[in-house]
Order: sequence, then C-alpha cells, then structure tokens
Amino acid sequence: MSLFVEISIIIGIATLVSIAMRLLRQPLIIGHIITGLLVGPYFLGLIHSPDALQAFAEFGIAFLLFIVGLNLSPHVIKEVGRVSLITGLGQIVFTSVIGYILARVLGFGMLPSWYIAIALTFSSTIIILKLLSDKHDLETLYGKISIGFLIVQDVVATLILIIASSVGAGGDAVVSGALAALLKTVVLTGAVIYLAHILLPRLSKFMAHSQELLFIFSLGWGLGIASLFFMLNLSLEVGALVAGVALAFSSYHHEMSARMRPLRDFFIILFFVALGSQMSIASLGGVVGPAVILSLFVLIGNPLIVMVIMGVMGRMANRRIGASAQRTSTLQ
Repeated sequence: MSLFVEISIIIGIATLVSIAMRLLRQPLIIGHIITGLLVGPYFLGLIHSPDALQAFAEFGIAFLLFIVGLNLSPHVIKEVGRVSLITGLGQIVFTSVIGYILARVLGFGMLPSWYIAIALTFSSTIIILKLLSDKHDLETLYGKISIGFLIVQDVVATLILIIASSVGAGGDAVVSGALAALLKTVVLTGAVIYLAHILLPRLSKFMAHSQELLFIFSLGWGLGIASLFFMLNLSLEVGALVAGVALAFSSYHHEMSARMRPLRDFFIILFFVALGSQMSIASLGGVVGPAVILSLFVLIGNPLIVMVIMGVMGRMANRRIGASAQRTSTLQ
C-alpha cells in the first residue's frame, strides 16, 4: 500500500470517528486517538509506514508551538511570566515529591518511583494547547498563564531528560550536560530573537505584497529554527516556540498565524493518530490498579496543588497592594 493511500484511509476513518465524537459532544482529540487505536497494530493494522507518520506528527508539534509563539508578544510574557514561573516550578516540586511517595507506597522501587513521579509532574503540552486553541482561549488570562506554565514544564523536562541520559556517566557529566544544554538554549534563543529584530523591519514590507511569500517565509523560518535546535541536541518543541516568539514582534504575525493554521490542524490530527496507534493494550492487565490510583492523583491532586500555589500568590499580591495603598494614604 502506498503512503498516499495509507494516509487517505486514515483521514477517512478519522473523519467518521470525528463525526461520531461531535454527535456525542466529545473533544475531537479523543476521536483522533481512537482512530489511532483502530488503524494501529492491535485492530485493523493499516499503518505500514510508521516512520512517515511519526515525521508528520513532529511537523504537527512544530506548527502548533510555532503558532503559539507567534501570539506570545513581550507584553504577554511580562504579564504572566512571573506567575507562570513560580506556579510551574512549585507544581513540579510538590507533584514530584508526592508522586514519589505514592509510587513507593504502591510497591515500586526507588528508581522506578522517581521515573513515575517525574512522568506525573509534566502535562501534555500538545493536548492542552490544542484544547485551548479549539476553545479559542489562547488569548484569555488563564490561557496565557497555562501557556507560560507549560513552557516552564517543557524547559525543566528537557533538562531532566538530559540528566537522565547522562546518569551513567557520573555526577560531573550530569551537571555539565544540563548546564551546557541550558546555556545553548539561552544563547540560541537570544541569537534568534536578535536576528529576527534585525531582519523583520527590512523584510516585512517586502513580504507583505505577497501572501504566498509571507506564508513560505513563515514556514521556512519556523521549521528551520526548530530543526536547528534539534540538530544541536535541544528540544524541537522549544525551538519551534522560540521561532514563533521571535516573529511575534512583526506587525504581520496575525497573518502568519492565520496562514499556518490549516497546516497545523492537518498534521496535529496525524500526531494524535500516531499517538493512539502506539498505545499498547495487551500489557495493561498487571498495572491497571496502580495506573488508576496515579491517574486520580494527576486529575485531582495536580489541580489542587496549582490552585493552592496561585491562591497563596494572590493573597501575597493583595497584601502588597493593600500595603501600597496604605502608604499612599499616609503620605497624603
């Protein structure tokens, strides 16, 4: 079966399943994952080119995060940056510690418990961003905070993956690897934003005369920067996000975002189909109990942790505002 026919059949099945999800008033993401289960090896076995499907999925991730970055202007970062940073780091610490204790209680060893705790800590950036996008909530306050929160998680997750891959090489290698990755990310991010700041004023007017040229420039810039990060052993997702943030300074970032959305939607569908096709049902029997308990912790405990942290921050902010108002009235 050719790749063209394979993708066509997958899209056809995804269409039917999506119609069923819409009739049931369920998110289409669930339908795409179910489509992946249906076309995967455990049911119809229609996927004969998993590498090609995985490549399409990576395009979907890059396009999604690139468009998110296009809407992250410096004003938005300043508005929610502090809240997102403190909440994100606080949630990571509390969730990982509680998750580790819970995994130990369920009978897992020390190292597996740490891996489980780390896995419980991080949200699925792609799923949350897709849900926010579908509900048109990316521009709301809670949407902006959620995006910042997810960015913090992705940066920490990247550092943890580097540390995990360096564990066998000893402590010095772990620290140096994490620091090198962080330094490369900071330097490359600064260089990309600086380059965009120099190029955009000169290119914007020229590209604005052709919507097709604006589209191909956006495509080349986003994929190029994401690939550069990937080739330097950094996160492809962070690279795509940085590429979008760098273009957020442009007066044409809304046009770029609008042009990229159809591509994003197509490739994101294939991302969730690929995700569903990789889900293994046969090996779930022995871990259903612990999985249910840990899932309940994620669904109930994580939101409570975030609510507590943000509640404390809100009270502290109110106290500062009250103290400032009191000083002003005293001076008057």
